[in-house]
Amino acid sequence: MALQNDFFSDFPPVSKDEWLQQIARDLKGKRPEELDWEAEPGLKVSPFVHADDFTEPPLALSDEPNDWKIAEDIPVTDAVQGNRQALEALEGGAEDLEFHFSGPPGAADFQHLMAGIYPDYIGLHFTGPGVAANPGAILSHLEQLCASGGVPSRRLRGSLGYDPASAGGIADWRYLADLLEFAKEKFPGFRLVTLQAPAGGEGAAGVSHILADLLRQGDWYLQKLSGRGVSAADAAGTLQFSWQTGQSYFLEIAALRAFKLLWLNVLNAWELPLQLPYVAARFRPGVYTGELYGNMIRATTLAMSAVLGGADRLTVLPYDAGREAQATYP
Repeated sequence: MALQNDFFSDFPPVSKDEWLQQIARDLKGKRPEELDWEAEPGLKVSPFVHADDFTEPPLALSDEPNDWKIAEDIPVTDAVQGNRQALEALEGGAEDLEFHFSGPPGAADFQHLMAGIYPDYIGLHFTGPGVAANPGAILSHLEQLCASGGVPSRRLRGSLGYDPASAGGIADWRYLADLLEFAKEKFPGFRLVTLQAPAGGEGAAGVSHILADLLRQGDWYLQKLSGRGVSAADAAGTLQFSWQTGQSYFLEIAALRAFKLLWLNVLNAWELPLQLPYVAARFRPGVYTGELYGNMIRATTLAMSAVLGGADRLTVLPYDAGREAQATYP
């Protein structure tokens, strides 16, 4: 049944001038400009923004809805225990699973880990030193899993936490190019390279540095892979960006939106089809305190800023993360 009442009629619009007058009264003589803060040199932020500041509403990043996914981390120290945790996460509403391997998993352990999981119904993400050491083995295990279960591997979606350029030493670009060729045929829904945003301080200090560094990493991969015979479009399509969300609510939204728009400029410079980058968001380390109920509220605002900024996948830390020794994953 359609609603008959216009609930917004009970809240008449208030101009920016009226708001500023009320703020001035509440500050008791303190000027509103004194509340402005400098996120970094040359970037001043006001805590008060009003619709009157805009001649027209900001444009959406895309005409399509952002179908973001809820993810959960699964540390794999034991395949049976990891499988149990994964199934519990799915029963609790997780749509994507991110498995963290400290060492390369064997085929038998991988089968035990994935028991009872329908790989073509959820997103499967694999990260950790075990993946970085041998990303091809993960795809091989997935191919065997699909063959044994009668599932077309092309229906799977997910990613690898693989970034050979950041591992130190000489990156084997030929190996990555061959891996991309294999994945293009068998796993077109998988992104093989994950680029990590550099850590930044709270208050978004250095946000322009974070954006510039992440864009530089992405462009570097386009250069290196296109030089190894991979089309720039395929190289761009295999990238996912890992974003760490902090507590500066509106600035976090703006920074993530800015990154997605700036990446379109990179693609435009390469004369590639414009496709918004895939962003996996998680919380910045150290955002939680010992106040558990406060962490619940903090997690809500952190999650909202990531989703409103345009994250494609979101991992929310448990509100008591850090009380016991727990691993944090990139």
